[in-house]
Amino acid sequence: MPASDGKESLSRIPFLSTYSAVSTIILALGLCGTAAETQRGADPFQDAVAVWHLGGLKDDSGKNALKVVGAVTTGVRLEGKELEESLASGNDGPVARLEGGYPKANTRTFTANKRYLVLPSTRGRTGRDKVTIDVDGKPYLSVADALVAASAPDHWRFIDLKLMQGQTVAVKIQGPNAAAIDLVKLSDEVPGKYPAYQEPGRPQVHFSPLRGSLNDPAGMVYYQGTWHFYYANKRFYNDCGNLNSLWGHATSADLVHWEEQPLFLSAVDGKYSFWTGGAAVDVENATGLGKPGKPAIVYSANNGAWGPSPFTQCIFVSTDGGMTAQWDPEMMYKPLPREDSRRGGGTRDPMIIWYAPEKKWVMVVYNQSAGRNGFYFFESKELKNWSEMSVLDDMSECPNLFQLPVDGNTANLRWVTWGSGTEYLIGKFNGRAFVPEDNRRQRVNYGGFGASQVFANAPEGRIVQIGWAQLCDYDGEFSRMAAFPLDLTLRTTPEGLRLHAEFVPELAKLRKQGSQQKDVVVKSTALLQVGDLSQPAEIIAEFDPGTASRVSFTGAELSVSWTAQNQEITVNGERSRLGPQNGRMTVHILLDIPSVEVVTSRGDYLIRGRDYRKLGEKSPLEIRAEGGDVKLSRLEIYPLKSIHEGDQ
Repeated sequence: MPASDGKESLSRIPFLSTYSAVSTIILALGLCGTAAETQRGADPFQDAVAVWHLGGLKDDSGKNALKVVGAVTTGVRLEGKELEESLASGNDGPVARLEGGYPKANTRTFTANKRYLVLPSTRGRTGRDKVTIDVDGKPYLSVADALVAASAPDHWRFIDLKLMQGQTVAVKIQGPNAAAIDLVKLSDEVPGKYPAYQEPGRPQVHFSPLRGSLNDPAGMVYYQGTWHFYYANKRFYNDCGNLNSLWGHATSADLVHWEEQPLFLSAVDGKYSFWTGGAAVDVENATGLGKPGKPAIVYSANNGAWGPSPFTQCIFVSTDGGMTAQWDPEMMYKPLPREDSRRGGGTRDPMIIWYAPEKKWVMVVYNQSAGRNGFYFFESKELKNWSEMSVLDDMSECPNLFQLPVDGNTANLRWVTWGSGTEYLIGKFNGRAFVPEDNRRQRVNYGGFGASQVFANAPEGRIVQIGWAQLCDYDGEFSRMAAFPLDLTLRTTPEGLRLHAEFVPELAKLRKQGSQQKDVVVKSTALLQVGDLSQPAEIIAEFDPGTASRVSFTGAELSVSWTAQNQEITVNGERSRLGPQNGRMTVHILLDIPSVEVVTSRGDYLIRGRDYRKLGEKSPLEIRAEGGDVKLSRLEIYPLKSIHEGDQ
């Protein structure tokens, strides 16, 4: 008896209104079975979520309990013919007498006719309840340790039903807060203590999930005008280490404004928990699933250490432009090193590419084994059978593999690979093995930054990187955010080939009316005050340090300084090398409520956190020079618009 109006499906059970031969209640995804159905040959237990023989309020498992509303007596024994009929139908005899009341389960069924299914939540890292959601009778999501509130919710977690309209959605809550099922509802907005994206500490120029935590980026791909950002998401709690991992999904037309989409991959507790993976557009239709002008997208994902087959790699295919995934269970595989001694307990983070010269798929998988961590390279023609080709030792987690032209020369290409810590190697890849030109690992990213990926299939050969910003680690509506997108290029320097990072130029879309000054002299005897750092802002400063020993840019929760002695820049405590080039240096600063990011003229990127609680109503930027005057040939300061202005 599905409840199309959102009320519980067992709000009344008329066939138990008095003594009855029916002695079992079956919750089967919103349907109630009867003994009469059993006698006709149907099996009412086949797809049951929970089954009660009404000797008491707990089901056969002892985990699920009915709630009594009104006058209900359980454990009433049948006699005579009624008892015989009950036993013959597979029941054990006890029934419930309903006298103006009814038993209510911790399961509710809805017809999806609004945008969101919302569940009451509370603050914290993890909870103690299990949430299970089925759609049209099929498992959709099941997560343990959910933050559920049985009363007075602090905010609401949600499932986006945009792609499920008209379907039947059954929700079940198990645990100490199972009574929260009474508060579950459909809504066209996600309720909360604060308006959407205006919570304390919420980033205003970076993507962050409306609810839950953001962990590793995964499967990032550009497809026909849209940037698809997928990420490991813990929707019902804020602990990034929890095993029930989903793939969240957001899309953008400009890398700046993001729209959160329905979950792409959802977890089923004890079976599937999707961690980091990759994506590739099937431009040659090797899968045979593409259509003219609409190639398929192939995704690789890791089924984490949760369930009967941990650390299993999975292949998904999307034929609708990256909105939904199709999964063939035969494309669930476990590529392992050939030698038993090298097999560890953590084979994960599969990155997939199409290697056109040999018309094959290449998978790079991180393998964690005793004494030999590394990237393992596998090949396949049909995405099902995988053979090991080579190993790149001493690499750790979240592999990336991509090509870049040297100094923009497309006739002179190099391959780049890195792991979670973004220490990268430059070299060549022949379809079987990565051969570094120089075994010395280099860095371009510093600070609270990791697990980064680049977008597959980006236009005009762009390599756009987004990392996991390990900041704003909160216990409220959300936790963590994505770092701001970076354009990467490969440049020749006096030290050799090096990656060079810059904020994507689309950042300029967020600028409000700002100030631009040229040839500003900062005296060593006085400081320069300008702008307001209490709100998101962009600062570009190009300067000649002259004889100055130190140049600093400071303000509310901001400390960026350059020292001549060490030829080093420091950003809120994080350091990297920086020296003048042709007598000048540039620092490009991006300030958000919880973060500060800096890109230098050397091409390094640094990110650190800010304590939003210490930001005042107005705080100017202060520029100081020590040991000599400094000439700022360019000083630009722009207040920035929120990327959420249309969502508030």
